[in-house]
Amino acid sequence: MKKIMLFVLALCLCFATFGAAFAETAATETPAEEAPKAEMNAEELYQAGVDAVAAEDYGKAMEYFQLAADLGNAKGLRYIGSMYAYGTGVDRDYGKALEYYQRAADQGEASGLFSIGLLYYFGNGVEQDYGKAAESFQKAADLGDASAAVNLAYMYEHGEGVEQDYDLAQKYYLKAVDLGDSYAYAGLGDLYRGGKGVEQDYAKAVEYYTLAADQGVPAGMFGLGECCYEGKGLEKDPGKAAEWYRKALEAGYEPDEEAQAHLKDVLGDGYQQK
Repeated sequence: MKKIMLFVLALCLCFATFGAAFAETAATETPAEEAPKAEMNAEELYQAGVDAVAAEDYGKAMEYFQLAADLGNAKGLRYIGSMYAYGTGVDRDYGKALEYYQRAADQGEASGLFSIGLLYYFGNGVEQDYGKAAESFQKAADLGDASAAVNLAYMYEHGEGVEQDYDLAQKYYLKAVDLGDSYAYAGLGDLYRGGKGVEQDYAKAVEYYTLAADQGVPAGMFGLGECCYEGKGLEKDPGKAAEWYRKALEAGYEPDEEAQAHLKDVLGDGYQQK
């Protein structure tokens, strides 16, 4: 099954995830009338930066985040790093992204550690190093970062940068679930469907895939398609399987080569490889 990293997993460090995180934060608060910058504390400056991003005024956002960072706000440092990583309002510069992520991480900001892990995982601005990625994800997960936990679980499941360990994969998928990450449900579904470190249990796999699919996770939808196609955990129904496969693709599922061949067989002309 295709990697479910977030990205954010968004799997490829896309700005959509970065922007959505800002928008979600901004949506929870009503922007107050802007006060003079000199009278604002670090948290107020940071929030002003969030509001500026929501308004797509990235120059102002950078200004506020920098002021917040100058007053020691770790979240401001992390978001400056992200703006450099995604080239948002500035030229993309992974070196500067890493610098700001590291400064945030040095202050105990879990998302800074997670972001460093992504740079090493994908080899953006640094030599690709799964071991260093896993190390950063581990530290971030221990600080309560849900995205780091699900990525670390995936790495343990597949033995990337760490020794393959299904027990630890399950542990971190469950931790990610507890922290509110819906992608982890799909990972747990994979473990139970494949009998990886647990007794094979298709009904439980379907349960987890359904939890993921209900929250819009493409990998959960694809997993349900597999179960329908194979008749394991669900009644064998190629038509229903094709329906789930289409939903997964429409939601952004990116199949690997093996899955592409399978989808072409099942969907025929209805499958358009991207």
